Amino acid sequence: MNRQTNRYRGLMLLAAPLLASSVALTPAFAAQGRAAGAGTVRAPMTPSCELTAGGGGQSGGKGNTRYDLHLSGFPANQSVHVQGKSSFRGTVDGSGSLDRQGVRYGMYSVGYRDGGSKQGKHVDCSTPPREKPGGGKGNVQVTKVEVKALTKSGTVVDCTTPPKFEFDGKITGTGNGKVRYYWTYNSSADPISSGSAEFTPGTESVSLFKAVNGSAMANSDTVTVYLTLHVPDSNLTGQSENVTLTCAKQP
Repeated sequence: MNRQTNRYRGLMLLAAPLLASSVALTPAFAAQGRAAGAGTVRAPMTPSCELTAGGGGQSGGKGNTRYDLHLSGFPANQSVHVQGKSSFRGTVDGSGSLDRQGVRYGMYSVGYRDGGSKQGKHVDCSTPPREKPGGGKGNVQVTKVEVKALTKSGTVVDCTTPPKFEFDGKITGTGNGKVRYYWTYNSSADPISSGSAEFTPGTESVSLFKAVNGSAMANSDTVTVYLTLHVPDSNLTGQSENVTLTCAKQP
């Protein structure tokens, strides 16, 4: 009996270091597991590039709409080379994005190296149908035409010379392009001037200042003028109120 007891104690003494080692290693393995979990990187977004009609103005006086280029989903702080009508080099921000305004319309691609790889990669940019820069019917939907007199009725002027009248016209509409217009004087149907109002992205209305000279009427007490603004492609007009100026008494 004593011999068996001693043998059992010997086995327990031999197993004790192994048990202690196992207990001691458990936190270490757990820490490694936590570290591995903390270091897990989410799958990166797919790099993409898009060309959109934007607020970059007009190009070179030719009336062509400028566009914006939007890059997203690239590796953070990655150098990129954009190739196309307006080629350039740049660096995306910490979120992998880059915006460039005022580029020319056309096909674009973006070259970059992912994670320091020596092999270059590239992404083709999506391109929308080209915005038509031409004006008139179909590009802009005109909803309202107005004319306001800036010169106040009752103003005393010297009617021995042509008195000056000032008006403010406004064309309201939606869309992009140019809208043809012309002015007429009093009841005459003959245009006294014409032009085109340009609507760019974000434009809701275009103001048109117009100054005209009335007829010299030395022997009259008053001079009355009104103007009408015509938008022929939309079949809309706007007419001002009558502006009547008082002629100064002559000595």
